[in-house]
Amino acid sequence: MKKLWNWYYGGASIRKKLVISYLILVLIPIFVLGIYSYAVSGKNLMRQTRYTMENNIDSIVYNLESNIQRENDNIKYLSYHAKLRERLEGSERDMNALAREMNDSVEPTFWYFISSDYNMKGIEIFSSYVQQPLGNFLKPMNEEARKWMEKTSGSYKTRWVVKDDRIYAVRVLLDAATSSKPIGVMKLEVFPDEFTKGIYQSEYLNNGVVLTDKENHVMKKRAVADDNLEKEIATAIETGREPGFYQTKRGMLAVSEELSNGWKIYYYIDKEEISGQMITILATTCFVMGICLAAAAILMNLISKILSSRVLQLKHCAEEVSQGNFDLKLEENYSDEIGIVAASFNKMCWKINGMMEDMYQLGMEKRKEELKALQAMMNPHFLYNCLSSIKWKAIRSEQDEIADITGLLAKFYRTALNNGKQITIVQNELENIKAYLQIQLKSHENSFEVIYNLSEEGRECRMPNFLLQPIVENAICHGVDFCEGEKGRIKIEYLCEEEFLVFNVYNNGGKLSEEEVQKILSTPGKGYGIYNIQERIRMYYDEECGIFSHLTEEGLVCFTIKIRKMIKEEGEAL
Repeated sequence: MKKLWNWYYGGASIRKKLVISYLILVLIPIFVLGIYSYAVSGKNLMRQTRYTMENNIDSIVYNLESNIQRENDNIKYLSYHAKLRERLEGSERDMNALAREMNDSVEPTFWYFISSDYNMKGIEIFSSYVQQPLGNFLKPMNEEARKWMEKTSGSYKTRWVVKDDRIYAVRVLLDAATSSKPIGVMKLEVFPDEFTKGIYQSEYLNNGVVLTDKENHVMKKRAVADDNLEKEIATAIETGREPGFYQTKRGMLAVSEELSNGWKIYYYIDKEEISGQMITILATTCFVMGICLAAAAILMNLISKILSSRVLQLKHCAEEVSQGNFDLKLEENYSDEIGIVAASFNKMCWKINGMMEDMYQLGMEKRKEELKALQAMMNPHFLYNCLSSIKWKAIRSEQDEIADITGLLAKFYRTALNNGKQITIVQNELENIKAYLQIQLKSHENSFEVIYNLSEEGRECRMPNFLLQPIVENAICHGVDFCEGEKGRIKIEYLCEEEFLVFNVYNNGGKLSEEEVQKILSTPGKGYGIYNIQERIRMYYDEECGIFSHLTEEGLVCFTIKIRKMIKEEGEAL
């Protein structure tokens, strides 16, 4: 017995001590009983909920499918109006006959259908055979109707269109003779709320319903109060969840099969509504468990006093460490978890002492770097002042060319350095490159020409500073400087697209191969080379952005910088 006690006190793990104590006393029977009761009740409730949800969604689908089929039948019947098709096909020859037929036969029929169908809002016919509206229903072909005809041609089945909260059934009109030649398009519009009211009829618990079209766009929606559940359902819709029954983190979801027109129903319930029905069972279970655990706590309090002496020693040492004393060492005479923790604690104190020494050295290095950064911040101001002094002395000496170059150089460095900031705007970057090229033209005695094609859009967009200059410098040093037999030419192009900002730099210089151009992009260089610019772009944007190159059909070398309009801040991800 004494041997067993010694094993329990010093040899057995803490986990074993607690597990043995709780299992012997109350935990196993209480948890088994509680979990079993709760699981059985929950399973039955979930089964009943699923059955009810499936019945409800079937009812919604049936009502909506009935409306769809009714309007499909109506537009199919109206589109096969024989007199209408005959007169419409020959309308260029006899507009009067068409007008009489519309007045005598077509319009009365259409008005009858509209007045007798509570879902139907209106009917329109579009045809290229008429040049102006005729009556209440016949209109010339427009661009939208032409697109419907193109998408529907070949199948000649009814196509459902959802646009701007309006719902249409569209069908191609065929000629009367062969029923194979499109002569127009019929559009049947329904009242959206009346047509889809079936999705709001179910009031089972706190349920939500979403109706989506063929492209998974939400047409109608009844939301629940839980925003997190709404986010889960939105994710399910975006991923195009297959028909079936699903349980999400916060709800239960039933997805219908696609309706005949490609629509789909998402029917869901908040789990909190279901959980509320299980509160009584859960409360009873918790009450019984609480009584048993309270009794066990008294016993465990006595047992904990046996185990607490070594734990308290560890606590005391931890408090000393928190005050900065890392020269402590705990006893490592036991092999249980506390003994392992003590050994790890001693090892941790030793490592912390070493890390503090390393941190001290790193702090000294950081201060050196901060001093260098301070010096770098001072240098631009010194440079601006010197350049300004040179410029005004040149003006007083009537050295206009020197004054111009000095002024351009000051402008270039002012925008390039950007007060030490890494981010600028497109306008400043374009002004910077213009100043740089003016300097180069003067230093090269206008041996090459510069062409600008700069969009006025997106100039206030933010971008990394100093991206274009290395590209333009490369175009001069490795391009136009090697022109033979023709004048060098550089073209700067800026385009503002829907999501991207695009900068193209063309030159007609050195005859580089595609392999040589790619080598420039992939080879690290010194300073702010092209490779370095590529790495900077990767710090701020995703993989779709970067520097790209190609040879044009005219033999020009083109380097392209493609970045997004939105730049991520430090630490963010696009």
